[in-house]
This record gives sequence, structure tokens and C-alpha cells, in this order.
Amino acid sequence: MSEIIRKTLIIALCLVLSKVLHLQVGIFLVLYGIIIANNCPVNRLPVMLRILAPSFLAAVGASFVNQIFSAHPFIIWTLSVVYFDHIRKKTDTSVKARSAIFPLFNVIFIDTFANSSDFVLVVPDLIRDLFVSIFLASAIAYLVNLLLPIKLKKIQTPVVTLPVSGAERLKILILVGGGLAFLMLNEVTSATFCLVPVITSVMQPTYGHMKKEVEKRIITQVGGCCSAMFLSILFMGTEINVATFFLVSFGLVFTLMKWCECPDPVERSIHNDAVLGILVPFQLYIGKYGNNFGLDLIALRTVELVLALGVVYCVAIMLGKNQLART
Repeated sequence: MSEIIRKTLIIALCLVLSKVLHLQVGIFLVLYGIIIANNCPVNRLPVMLRILAPSFLAAVGASFVNQIFSAHPFIIWTLSVVYFDHIRKKTDTSVKARSAIFPLFNVIFIDTFANSSDFVLVVPDLIRDLFVSIFLASAIAYLVNLLLPIKLKKIQTPVVTLPVSGAERLKILILVGGGLAFLMLNEVTSATFCLVPVITSVMQPTYGHMKKEVEKRIITQVGGCCSAMFLSILFMGTEINVATFFLVSFGLVFTLMKWCECPDPVERSIHNDAVLGILVPFQLYIGKYGNNFGLDLIALRTVELVLALGVVYCVAIMLGKNQLART
């Protein structure tokens, strides 16, 4: 029970601070808090910062590229695609794939916002907020861990070998690179976070695994948005008062963490992803607009997720059939 309370306290404090500090990208404070609470086995600040540093460095690198080639979006996209290919070339296990998700996403995030007419001027603020989020999440986790020492259970996660072939590298270039091109051309900043489940799906070792991953993400991410709509109505107005918002957030996160306590690794993975599916829209929309329900924005995110995952699913079916035909 103390381990659940420890994780809940870290994530709930990150949720509250992301609202109180009015960060441009407060969602990263919550995401980093979840990563540290679930994946850091020791209470040492250097270890926590080392876990989160690659995503920040990727964002800084993307920011420099966008500043240097601000008048040439095609060069920005090309360099980003080269980076995607480099990461996929180095990713030969499932452990490395999980570590690569946030650096890849942060490049997409910065590219999309830097090429949007509405957000191009706030990119320096985004980098600052990412930096602040990393140190705040690490500091909160460190202090909470002093009060409630870490008692993480050693769970043997099976390491899956991922093929690194030309076809696999081309797959991520077409789907993730194509998704980035669509976001940059159409300035669809609201759909940026939808590429996270796309990246995880594309990283799967076979087309059959891709379809299963998409099906899982539809349940957890789209289901999470539907749950967030219910929570939006249930918790409306609580975010106006900080103490009330903390109590509500603590209760919600505690319930989700308790729900994630299951022995089956497959079910636990689904539950953990569902937690993200619920907490991301909870932070993005419910804890941001006061008494506004935010239902329209949550519904828009749901549609964007269905469309993005639907494209990946159709591609997996077509490529899977072609592979069977050749064999």
C-alpha cells in the first residue's frame, strides 16, 4: 500500500503543480512524474535526470534545427526523418524502443509547434517548461521518496528482439515521417500527442503485433478519453481551488494505481497505458479551463486518435497480406 501511496503522491503533486505554475506544456510535468514514479528504482537525483535527459536533449536539438532552417520546412522535415531512421537503426530490443518513444515524440512536438503560425513564438517557452518539468518532477520524486522509501517489486519484463531491416526502417519513415509532414503542413497541433501510440505501434516486431498494439491502444487511449469526459463532468469546478483539486487528483490517481496492481504482465501493461489515456486529457483539458467541461477538446482528441490508429491498422493489414502472398 505504501508503494501505491508513494506513486500517487508524486503524480498528484505533479498534476497540481502543472496547473498552479501555468506552464505552456504542463502535461510534460505529469508525464515525467509518471515515468519517475514507475521506472526509477533508486532515490538518486542524477539517475532520475539521466532517465529524462534524452527527451530534453532531443527537444533542444529540434529547436536549434527549427531556428536555423526556419524558412525551409522541408529541410527541417528531412533532418527529422534522418533522426527517426537513426533511432530505429539503434533500436533492436523492446527496452530500447520504450526509451526511444519520448525523444522521438519531442522532436515531432517541437517541429509541429515551431511550424505553426499560432505557436511559433512560444517554442523558447516550451523548451524552458520542459527543463523546469524535468527538475520539478525529479525534485518532487526525491522528496516523496525520502518520506516513503521506494519498494518497487522486481518484475522481469520479457525483452523482445526487434528486427532492424530496411523494411522496418522504411515503415517508421513512412508512417511517423508522413504523420509529421501532415502535422507540419496543416498545423494540426492538437493531434501531436496522437503520434505517441502511432510510434509504439510502428515499433512492433511484426505486422500481427502492430494490429494487436493498435487494438490495445484503441481500448486504452480512446477508452481513456471517454473516461475523461465522464471525469470532466464529475470534477467540474474542483480545479478552481488548489486544495480541492489536489484531493480530487490524489483520489483519482490512487484509484488508477490500485487498479494497475495485477500480477499478469499483459494486463498490467494495458492498465498502465489506460492510466496515461485518462490522465493526459485530464491534465490537458479538465484541469485547465476552469468551469468549462472541455468535452469538445476531448472529443476532438478521440477522433484524432481513431483516425491515426486507423491508418496504422489499415497499413498493417495491407502489408501483412502482401507478406503472406510473397511467402
